[in-house]
Amino acid sequence: MPVPCPALDIDVFQKCLTLDVGEYTKRLNAVDNNGDKMAFSLGGKIDGMNEDDNRALTSWYWYDWANQAFALTVGTVLGGQLITRYFNLATGGSSEIVGFNVTGTSFYAAILGLSMVFVAISSPILGAIADRIRIKKKIVWIYTLLGVVFTAFMGVAPHLDANSAYRLLAFCFLMGQIGMAGGNTIYYAFMPYLAEQNQMEKVSSWGYAYGFAGGSLILILHLVVLVTGAFGLTDAYGPWTLTFAFVTTSLWWLGFGLPFFRNTPEPKIANERSYGSIMEAVGDGLNEVRSTFRELKKYRILVIYLVSYLLFYDVLHTVGGVATSFAENDLRLPVLMNFVLILLANIIAIPMSVVGGMLAARYGAKSVLGGSIGVYMVVLILATGFAPLDLEDDHDRFDFRYDYDSESDEYVLSTLHDRGVKGWVSKSGLGDEEFRNAFLHYMIEGALDGDVWSDSDVERTRISVDEAMLLESEMHEMLDHRWSFSFKGGILDGYHSVGHNHITIIEGGPIDWWPNFLRDNFWGPLNFGVTLQWILLGTLVGFVQGSAGAQARSLFAYLVPKSRTTEFFGFFGFMGKAAAVIGPFIFAFFSAAFDTRFGIMVLLMILVLGMLLFPLIDVEEGKRVARQADIDAGLYSEEE
Repeated sequence: MPVPCPALDIDVFQKCLTLDVGEYTKRLNAVDNNGDKMAFSLGGKIDGMNEDDNRALTSWYWYDWANQAFALTVGTVLGGQLITRYFNLATGGSSEIVGFNVTGTSFYAAILGLSMVFVAISSPILGAIADRIRIKKKIVWIYTLLGVVFTAFMGVAPHLDANSAYRLLAFCFLMGQIGMAGGNTIYYAFMPYLAEQNQMEKVSSWGYAYGFAGGSLILILHLVVLVTGAFGLTDAYGPWTLTFAFVTTSLWWLGFGLPFFRNTPEPKIANERSYGSIMEAVGDGLNEVRSTFRELKKYRILVIYLVSYLLFYDVLHTVGGVATSFAENDLRLPVLMNFVLILLANIIAIPMSVVGGMLAARYGAKSVLGGSIGVYMVVLILATGFAPLDLEDDHDRFDFRYDYDSESDEYVLSTLHDRGVKGWVSKSGLGDEEFRNAFLHYMIEGALDGDVWSDSDVERTRISVDEAMLLESEMHEMLDHRWSFSFKGGILDGYHSVGHNHITIIEGGPIDWWPNFLRDNFWGPLNFGVTLQWILLGTLVGFVQGSAGAQARSLFAYLVPKSRTTEFFGFFGFMGKAAAVIGPFIFAFFSAAFDTRFGIMVLLMILVLGMLLFPLIDVEEGKRVARQADIDAGLYSEEE
């Protein structure tokens, strides 16, 4: 029976009407530029292309598979959480910088933004040069090596004290992010050369699917090694397991990225040039960038889209970057839950990226992108309302738990997520100073000399009943801290206290009424704790993150002239990296000035501004202007 078809072209549309449902589904709406049907087979190959072209295409996919190891394991899970944890351990939870109360989350957000400054500045210039000489793969190779080397160096940080660890991690993370983001900017510019224009939604979607699959696979390996302590060879979540995660991420990125450099050819260049020196090439690149800025008025639709992209990508990038830091700093979730969130989101994203490409072929990339951004709005509204449930009598959720041992007539100390006292409390940071003075003599043996924890600082896992009674008395009097105590068993059974700055005490912020409202009326009555809240977030993000990224990329590919694709993808990269700079800095500023939840609300307002521009994006007009530019450049004739 006849079925509806995408209105790509009137002749294509008429041919498509002859397909029955089975054939239509099999071919996923794919047609080549002559109107002949082309099917995407398993693995993202295009049946109508020759073997060499398909090898080039799939090798391009494999680079997504390779670098998503960094994006997921380092950029999304470990980087934010470890930098935040070590910063909090070094400072006591916060540090006063230029009048702002900088927390681990806001510090990490600032590092995330800073990492994009170089890429944002260099992308348009390198893009313009790469459109004149055949060096695209060389640029990607240099960025890849930069990222690979500094990712491996991050493995040193877990073996250092907290003060040194967060500084080294922050620097290496900055360089690794430059390697990944800079390489991706040029790598994306290969896409228009790998298949016909009407295949862009699916090519982009398959690339994202490969990326999510590769990143998820190595993330599972890292999760198993971290949880089991390398199958009992070392401590779970210990320094050596973290080193393993960073080093294998580096090797994965390099190894699986090689097919791209071997098999994907340099794209053709319409007006190739030669230069006598690097400075001459840079000068010409700067001239081309200035020329492009002057000509942007010819590409009105593209400009509107880029402004919209700047706004919504600003938010999407920041949300992905700071999620694990938010989980560590504001929700105190265990490392395992961050792995679960990212795995859940990315496993869901693998098929949904392909489904998103199918929907985009049917309804248009713009519509699918807009729907994806709408779901992100829901995610942000919920995230501002995430709140740990009140501790009440839930002994296992307190930070420091004392359980009565009747045989020894003592109280035995355990800590939240089994991190130990030294894993939570700063030895010298000002934020924990009053807590240390009041309580640490109950929890650490010795004189507490020095500014960083060492092996000579031995945790006291047992205290007598008399000492426990003194601690219980003092914990009710000194509450100016961020921790909680609970006793179970013995004469102190049921006694507990919660510091005024504990994560369950949500007050003083501009929108704290919202998380308190949700906790009182939804999270609490449903017993929907932060673990379930986190899983809900991962599920929603998983359904749309692949479609949002893939269709943003494919929509841009429709709107740019093929003759200047790298230069314009350089601008695409510039806007993305400008967003990657601006978004984290905005979030860091408002989080430091107010609190994390207010920072998230500001991101929501930016996302709404980006969506307001969507009705002005006339995709067909933008495609017409891009094609005319290619005709003027001699890439096509008027008849083609």
